[in-house]
Amino acid sequence: MKIKLEHDGEFIPPAVLHTSMEIISTCLQKIATCDKGFIINDTIHFRRQRNNKVTPCVMNSANFISRRFQSNLAAFDGCRGETKIIEQDIDGIVTCQYSGIGYKIRDKNKLLEVLHNYIRCKGLPPDSVFTLFPMFYGMYVQSDIYDIAHLAPEDQQLFDKVVVDKTFRLGVEFETGNVASSFRAINKLFILFQAGHIDAGIFVTSTDKSSSATRIWPVSNRNGSFQELRQRNFMKQISLPLICIGFAPDGFDSNAPFLGRTGALYDIQHTGRQSPPFDIYIGEDGEEILRPTGVTLPNSTSLML
Repeated sequence: MKIKLEHDGEFIPPAVLHTSMEIISTCLQKIATCDKGFIINDTIHFRRQRNNKVTPCVMNSANFISRRFQSNLAAFDGCRGETKIIEQDIDGIVTCQYSGIGYKIRDKNKLLEVLHNYIRCKGLPPDSVFTLFPMFYGMYVQSDIYDIAHLAPEDQQLFDKVVVDKTFRLGVEFETGNVASSFRAINKLFILFQAGHIDAGIFVTSTDKSSSATRIWPVSNRNGSFQELRQRNFMKQISLPLICIGFAPDGFDSNAPFLGRTGALYDIQHTGRQSPPFDIYIGEDGEEILRPTGVTLPNSTSLML
């Protein structure tokens, strides 16, 4: 897969960021459809509905990607795949042992002043204080494991250095749904951060629509991507340290296998029959799939029904 760091979490210690990126990148890179990597078949196919209307159908299942990602993550020491914590279902947990320097604010009554200075230096709207205050309080009053490099030098003087040797816990959400699903996923991570069950989050979704989301699922509403999220100013709604990672296929090929619901790859099988202007194939669950006549599928197996 093509992988892009969309946001580094700012306050997460660099060593933790580096380790987390290595783990997530490896989990994504292991998701492949052929020896060339994660190659997607984005050819449009059709299905005849009960009312005899022919409509485009989804050929690639999101379960293929999410299940393999969760399985790959669970293979790392100290990490877990799909997990439920205080009734929040998330796609996994990454843990890193962090030994180094952390920071704790000397006088918590100064925290709001620090936050206002941060907002001003970053050019953020003043109302960002409502979103960011829970994060700052969690990082610098209730904990001592975060970095302060992104704070103004004069504000850094308000913190005490703390030698830490702790397990840093990151909740992981891998999102293949629409934009609304992405916001729900981020909110679940915030709930866990606020309750003290994780120290930060990792959010993974498609990089954009044109080279990822709408190419993998061209006729579905699975159009969530960082491109869409940025158009909705999603960073203004984040209240926890969050690493954001985008993914996209390595390429596209009409001869590539499709992503199955069970987590396996599959090919459609030619029946030798036609329903003009379509050739009839058999899909993953034995259902008839219609492919426009003239669009060849050299690698299909003929059933000659």
